Amino acid sequence: MARRAPVKLTPLRRHLAAVVTIALSCAFVAVMVLAGNLMQASLRSQASQQYEGADLEIVRPLTDDQWMSEQPLEAPQIDGADAVWPLLNEYLQLTSAEGTSAFLSLALLPPGEQEADSLREGVLPTSSSEIVLDTAAVDQLGVGLGDIVTVPAEWTPGGQELQLTVVGIAPIPQGAVFGGTPRVLIPETSAADLLGPQAGTLTESWLASVPEGTDPAAVASAASTGGLDVRTVEEAEDETAGNFLGDFAVLGMMLAVFVVIALFTSAVVIANTFAVTIAQRTRSLALLRTLGATRSQVRGVVLRESLSVGLIGAAAGMIGGHLLVQLALAGAAGIGWLDGVMLVPFSIWSVLLPLLAGVVITLLASLAPMRSATRVAPLQALRPVPPAVRRGLGLRGVLGLVATVLGIAVMAGGTALAMTYSPSLGIMLAMLGGVASFTGVLLALVVLTQPLSALVGRAIGKIGGLPARIASANVARNPRRSAATIAALLIGTTLMTMMAVGARTAEATLISELDSRRPIDMVISAGEMPADALEQVLSIKGIDTAHEGSRGDIQVDVPEPMTLYGISPEAVRETSHRPGMADELVDGVVLLGQDRSERFGVTDGQILQVEGTDGAVHELRVQVDANLQMSFVTPTTFEEIIGDGPSESAIFGDFADPGTPQREGVDALDLVGSVDEVIMGEGFSEASADFGGTEREAYGQILSILLGITVGLLAVAVLVALVGVANTLSLGVIERTGENALLRALGTTRGQMRAMLAWEGVLLALVGAVLGIVIGSAYGILGINALLGSAYPVTMTIPWGQVGLVVLLAIIAGGLASVLPGNTAARTAPAAALAENE
Repeated sequence: MARRAPVKLTPLRRHLAAVVTIALSCAFVAVMVLAGNLMQASLRSQASQQYEGADLEIVRPLTDDQWMSEQPLEAPQIDGADAVWPLLNEYLQLTSAEGTSAFLSLALLPPGEQEADSLREGVLPTSSSEIVLDTAAVDQLGVGLGDIVTVPAEWTPGGQELQLTVVGIAPIPQGAVFGGTPRVLIPETSAADLLGPQAGTLTESWLASVPEGTDPAAVASAASTGGLDVRTVEEAEDETAGNFLGDFAVLGMMLAVFVVIALFTSAVVIANTFAVTIAQRTRSLALLRTLGATRSQVRGVVLRESLSVGLIGAAAGMIGGHLLVQLALAGAAGIGWLDGVMLVPFSIWSVLLPLLAGVVITLLASLAPMRSATRVAPLQALRPVPPAVRRGLGLRGVLGLVATVLGIAVMAGGTALAMTYSPSLGIMLAMLGGVASFTGVLLALVVLTQPLSALVGRAIGKIGGLPARIASANVARNPRRSAATIAALLIGTTLMTMMAVGARTAEATLISELDSRRPIDMVISAGEMPADALEQVLSIKGIDTAHEGSRGDIQVDVPEPMTLYGISPEAVRETSHRPGMADELVDGVVLLGQDRSERFGVTDGQILQVEGTDGAVHELRVQVDANLQMSFVTPTTFEEIIGDGPSESAIFGDFADPGTPQREGVDALDLVGSVDEVIMGEGFSEASADFGGTEREAYGQILSILLGITVGLLAVAVLVALVGVANTLSLGVIERTGENALLRALGTTRGQMRAMLAWEGVLLALVGAVLGIVIGSAYGILGINALLGSAYPVTMTIPWGQVGLVVLLAIIAGGLASVLPGNTAARTAPAAALAENE
């Protein structure tokens, strides 16, 4: 019996765009898995850093008397251990000879350690004046072997400046890709000098080493008695690394969302590719059925094609993702971020997960096209393929509109719930509503395509002439193919707009909240200040303006005194991020926020009877302003109430805005360090500084970084969408070979053919971009209200510049995606109009 040859339907080259699409998405999956591996390895190495040289961790609870001890505590007695030393949780400030300061994590070298094999350079300390720094600390301080570093007097127990010599340099933990806390390692003989008489023994955590050849687990099991909890360092490292990873769970969820977005976009593009290809091959399928091909054979054809596309694309993406991460690690080593070139941390999941993801989403995306392929009747080979004109809503359109309406209702309800009663449940409902409504939009897109494209087509027809009008007619004539193209761009523009609106609204909301709480960047208070204190502060690079004021306490009807800051309205206007407060700050008024008013049991408009230092009673009216975390009065009111009583001098300062010439080369931490150096100088006593500006700038930097990461991740989805646009346009050109040839035969030039495809791409891009901006803005507004509405008053912000950029990028993407299809259409020979399309 002769073996039946497999039926071949479509050359694999027609699925090239689908292969590229799945390869991009699977590379994204591989990179995310490898990034997780790197994160886990880095956190594990940092966790092991604090247990270096130890075999056991010992936890011994301390009594209240032990916590109050002024003498060093005895080490726990562990049978089988040859050395026991405290696990420090201390930090130390060191300053180099050039004046560079750094805060370093402090660790004890294991007692009795004599070998310097663990060091990168140098030797182990032999006296209390010698230390070892790791390479991160060396780089931060800019020192080397033999250099002197200084411990400031305020960081030493005796209040005397100490000088230490760097005699050794230790490596950073192996595999610490994402950095760690720079360390200084000291011998046991230095502990009392740097940590006080207790020598760091006021701790519940201790480390121990066991002789070589001894099983640490056996020692730990035998020693876990009498109030001691002993475990191996491997167990301690696992728990510490697990705690670290738990802190990054939210980041992991966010990255997972973007992986799902990329895969979802790929599934849409692949499904569209298969659907259009099957539609183009309808007559071939029908002819095969006429010649005896069964439905199962046709189904097998589609499954084989899907499996081939999925495997080839997934394998290419998996390999490409690993190569990309390896190149990134090599680049990091080349610019000095890593000590050497690390091998990519591949794992079974970094190989299998991209392959599984690619194959599964490709097979799922082929289900609907496969169903269409098996329903082709043999007689369709004998009649021409009618144009795909859709009339009425149809089942898909009805389901799409219902899902859209219900999804929006659930999303709005979830947002309202998150802002009032249950934030977690409300956020979950809002997310489900968003997914449902967007799925509904994709389902109903075929119905929406004709009216939207006709509306945009009339506008571009007046600009682009005949090619634009033909392009508009092509888009409207085949709404299924046009909807497939629009869907690819719709996903990208919706996501970009949603993230832009959400991020800018979050930034404006958080900055506005910080401004309402801590509107002044810097407040310096001191018992005494030198006469030129204001000039010293103003001379600091990065300080914009500064004004003098006062600080003192008054008693109200609660045990805690209320701290008042005496500041003039002019100073508020020049130094505050909310200059409007100056209009409310008048004599006889104390200006404070809602939380602070509740803390002191006062209400807006209440008149307080405050006894001044002169014995007289003064009236002080409460003015509640937003959530101000300070209590402001005018200098006149301050003088009346506190007068000659206990008070401090104060200086209120405003940081220059980042990016201005005054802040060039100066970040927030540099400003803090410069201010600290000034107030530690001569003439200042009991000085302290509070920096609201650093918190504000830190939030801004975090949001900018997150937005940058988000844009980078979404760029993958947009790139996939761009491939989808080019793919569907190319398939449309193949489908219209006869029509294009007839246009060429009627005198249409090659340039007009290219222009027609370019206008078609631009039209589809405009429809997708405008629809995506509307949907993305709504999602961004509702989503950020669900996330932040319960905690802060949301300040809605639409970044019109970024929204306009999204439209521009979409138009450029549509134009670029039409280049290759346009060249193909332009090369169509007029004689092809007489040939079969197939």
